[in-house]
Amino acid sequence: MDIQLKDADKITMTHTGLIPGKKGKVIHVSFERNTDGRKDYAEIVLPSRSVVRSEGFEEGELAQLQLYLKGQEKDIVKTAKQIDHDLIFKL
Repeated sequence: MDIQLKDADKITMTHTGLIPGKKGKVIHVSFERNTDGRKDYAEIVLPSRSVVRSEGFEEGELAQLQLYLKGQEKDIVKTAKQIDHDLIFKL
């Protein structure tokens, strides 16, 4: 099955730093895109790569996003470790 992401060049990704979860620290990764006047959104948690919330992305597209995260996980974790949430919340 070869599913392509619609408007892949219009997708933006953001993520949190390491935050406490039920089974250890997690990172929340958000994907957004504007398509035909609507905003598509997906939130996926690392390391499990489980979809927390999604609106506008099809199942195949979510699978592609999860595969992308699998390949980029080390870099995302490295960047997430540099985010100091305590400092942000004090601003």
